[in-house]
Amino acid sequence: MSSYYRSILNAQGSSFASTNSFTFDGNTDFVECGNPVSLQITGNITLSAWIKTSSTSAYEIAIGKEGVVSGRRSYMLYRSGSNAKFLISKGGSVQTVTGTSTINDGNWHHILGINNGSDIKIYVDGTLENTNVGGGGTIDNGIDNCHIGRRGGTFAQRGFFEGNIDEAAVWNSDQSSNVSTIYNGGVPNDLSLLSPLSWWRMGEQANHSGGTWTLTDQGSGGNDGTSTTLPAPPAEPSTDVPS
Repeated sequence: MSSYYRSILNAQGSSFASTNSFTFDGNTDFVECGNPVSLQITGNITLSAWIKTSSTSAYEIAIGKEGVVSGRRSYMLYRSGSNAKFLISKGGSVQTVTGTSTINDGNWHHILGINNGSDIKIYVDGTLENTNVGGGGTIDNGIDNCHIGRRGGTFAQRGFFEGNIDEAAVWNSDQSSNVSTIYNGGVPNDLSLLSPLSWWRMGEQANHSGGTWTLTDQGSGGNDGTSTTLPAPPAEPSTDVPS
């Protein structure tokens, strides 16, 4: 293993730090995480990601398992217009909740969506911004794969992300009591203490080989991500991180 990759793999060292993110081009870049049973979550769920974007496209996806049409829909965390948005599909009906603050301002923001079985909630930078009361419940188990940086559907529907994504994570539980710990005052925190199902560091614990990045899942699920068209080193990973 080269010293470059060893430095990425050991970036945490003895104390936790986020040192890398990935930059997505808004056209073709994304990370594929498959459709393993562990990500076919139908109960309580928390999706979390740090994002930095100034895109004015209609929407762009941070993370989700969402294919637009019936039978392919499950859950998704994304930007819509200027705001953060969280979506679940239940009983064939889409339920959404939308944040209130502007997040496509070129600054780092933390976005987090929760389904607690009754309601769905959206948090931005550690603050609860909106609740869809009664919008939660049993999530449809759509057939689409989980993606970071886009969704399924036709090419025009995919909502490719333009900007940086860092520390994307999924829990099959309600993490509302831990939002302040996850946000950590605006600096990514060590999520291992909160036992995420999947946690992709977006640079740390990543290897590049044969033109593809493999993002090792640092959660319990073992759901490694595989990149499409993300640039090779030294162009990526980026050292632009929330701080």
